[in-house]
Amino acid sequence: MTTTSLHGSNETASSLRARIGKFFFAEETPFGLALVRIVICIACLLVTVPRWIHSRELFSTDGAPSPLALNYGYPDLLPIPSGGLAVALMTILTFCCTTACIGWCTRASLAISAVLYTYLNLLDSISTMTKYSVITSHVLFLLAFSHCGAVWSVDAWLRRRRLGLSQPRSLADHPTFAAWPRRLIQILIGVVYFGASVTKMHTPAYFSGDQLWHWMITNVNNANPVGEWMTLYPASLVVFAYLCVIWEILFLFVSWRGWGRACLLTMGVGFHAMTTLTLGLYLFPLTCIATYFAFVNSEDVVVASARWRRWKRRHGETWLPRLAAVTRLPRAISGGVISLWKPLGQRLTPAASLGAFGLLLTVVAVGAVEVEYRLDIYGERGPEGPLTLKEIDPDVVKQMFAGSARLREYDKLLAFDVGSSMFGGIITGVRDTFRHGDPVIAQCTLSPPHEDMWVECNLHDANNVLIDRVGQIVVRSQLRGNFLYRACEALDPGTYFLVLRTGTQELTRRKIEILPNDAARCRINAN
Repeated sequence: MTTTSLHGSNETASSLRARIGKFFFAEETPFGLALVRIVICIACLLVTVPRWIHSRELFSTDGAPSPLALNYGYPDLLPIPSGGLAVALMTILTFCCTTACIGWCTRASLAISAVLYTYLNLLDSISTMTKYSVITSHVLFLLAFSHCGAVWSVDAWLRRRRLGLSQPRSLADHPTFAAWPRRLIQILIGVVYFGASVTKMHTPAYFSGDQLWHWMITNVNNANPVGEWMTLYPASLVVFAYLCVIWEILFLFVSWRGWGRACLLTMGVGFHAMTTLTLGLYLFPLTCIATYFAFVNSEDVVVASARWRRWKRRHGETWLPRLAAVTRLPRAISGGVISLWKPLGQRLTPAASLGAFGLLLTVVAVGAVEVEYRLDIYGERGPEGPLTLKEIDPDVVKQMFAGSARLREYDKLLAFDVGSSMFGGIITGVRDTFRHGDPVIAQCTLSPPHEDMWVECNLHDANNVLIDRVGQIVVRSQLRGNFLYRACEALDPGTYFLVLRTGTQELTRRKIEILPNDAARCRINAN
């Protein structure tokens, strides 16, 4: 190796180190992290507030916790709190999510939230721990090491009041910090998407649309009327499945800047919005979209501020008075609160602010435990003592101990479609009228799981006379069976039936019409 090549390799390595250092440690104002903090805390509150009343049942020894470590043979890995302590911990988590959202004692609030959110999720692996809770735990952990409370927060307002600083008027007036927490959140969501794409690649039922189709026709998450409507067009699910995998693969590599960032983030918002409409998901889309704000940099905020000022100059005289009329009462309330806080903000040191935070946290936690105790939602301290168990109906008991009933053949059938074209293994042109020479494709879709089945699709005429019989074995790993007929001229024009059978039992039938082709119709008209 020559001296020139060594010098060139050293320059390349130095340039790469410089680019990596700039990528992670460039100084910037944490606007994006502040947005992530606000939205992810709102998502956390949507989890903690509804579950607070059930804290004793889900997370304590008084209820029925389901620790994740129990599945791996470590039942005592994490201590399970008592009922009152579980309520206090859930209250502290809710309180810290609220204070982190508004940015009061931001770092302490985020650190407490990250620890308690992860701990309580590990105690309830059945209902509380989900994919979005894992992402949220990581995001809260990374935010706890950032300066996301330096802007758009109570901490920033108190700091300006204490130092006698005016409201920032330009980007240079805001504090700057290293960008590495924002970069790690970006890498986190990119790796999550990339791992999801790898999992989908090993799932044939995903690419055929079967997985999405079965999710959409059920309310396993929440009601999804749009999903039920889309199941009428199964070929579109195949297209969306491939587009989703391509988007998830490209996200980690293309979403950093320029048009790649704009396109992939827009696709991501659209994808998660569709999961809400078609699959009934709410918290998972909100959690993922919260991480998208990590892609907001200082330049984006400057551009948005300039556009807002330009809009105010053009339309402010029309819209701002209307907006002021709507928000007069909230502004009056907020103005009164600020007038009370102004003297306090000037004297409130960081230590005093932290002390007030701890005192209020203690009061809220103790008060919440007392409120939960007095509510007595499980009826343990009623006037007649604890509630007694009611005897189960004997018919219900008999049904429970009767054993598993044999599944009816009809219940194994999910759909039976007839058409003339296929895309991605799914019939696209669903129809019931064919002309001589057209292919007639019949497709039966079975509900999983099912055993190896012999399925027939027989052709009957209008008088229910068997004309042709076609059968095949649909093994347990298959969800569909396809049967191909051709509307040949040997079949007289008229009405026919495609009858689906398993063994000797008829499951369903479809009526079809066979018409002469255009050339035959011309000959008939000529005669």
